Amino acid sequence: MKIALALLALVAAANAAAVGEPIGELSLSSTVVEAIEGIQQQMPCGFPGMGIPPLAPLKIDHWNLDIDTPALKLKGSVDHFRLNGLNEFDIDEMKINAITSKVTYKFSFSNVNVDTKYDIELLMKKYGFTINMVGAGHAKFALKDMVIWGTMKYSFGLLSGKLRLKSMEVRTHLGEVDSEIEGMLGDGAVNEKMNAYLAEAVETAINENEDLIAETIESVALPVVNSALEDVNIMDAVGSGGEGGEKEACIPPELD
Repeated sequence: MKIALALLALVAAANAAAVGEPIGELSLSSTVVEAIEGIQQQMPCGFPGMGIPPLAPLKIDHWNLDIDTPALKLKGSVDHFRLNGLNEFDIDEMKINAITSKVTYKFSFSNVNVDTKYDIELLMKKYGFTINMVGAGHAKFALKDMVIWGTMKYSFGLLSGKLRLKSMEVRTHLGEVDSEIEGMLGDGAVNEKMNAYLAEAVETAINENEDLIAETIESVALPVVNSALEDVNIMDAVGSGGEGGEKEACIPPELD
């Protein structure tokens, strides 16, 4: 979420810096693309000043899970969690229109994947009966050829320096899903079938429910983003943008 806020701040900062001097839509869009590419290069080192750890890969040594909803109950833990590929994306489209305050974007990710060990008990409560699933072992799960695109509309007050997101459309499409999770309902042929069903279910759920996903993301993320933006003054950021000297290049740590 902090990265999303940073990108919005870059858009507004570019608008603020352009006030009083002519600047084309192409120049404004190129400025934001360069900033995103800088974030992409920094992701293996994280963003210590914002309290964000390295994101490429993102590692979590231990994570307890305890979710209880009317539809399902999930309890357990994951260990040695590793999320790869967040920085391996192409910027297929980035257009900023300062007049209409609209951002049009499109990103493509070749392979975002998870590698972890898990020990989870899942109780599915549906249609008047329950399904109890217990699993433990090594798990790999990959989303391949994923495309994320959409638009954002925002308002920016020059006097207040405040940025507010008016709308956010996020659409997704998956090319392929790979699931290699050990220990689901045993091993062997049963486990292979479960992985095949899971991969197909995830791909279908995302690709056939674009409207629902877009509406859900906007309803959940929009108030959260705007709440966080209340504490951000873009004009202060623009005014201090030249301080601190040249940024130190990111040297990714060695992967274990």
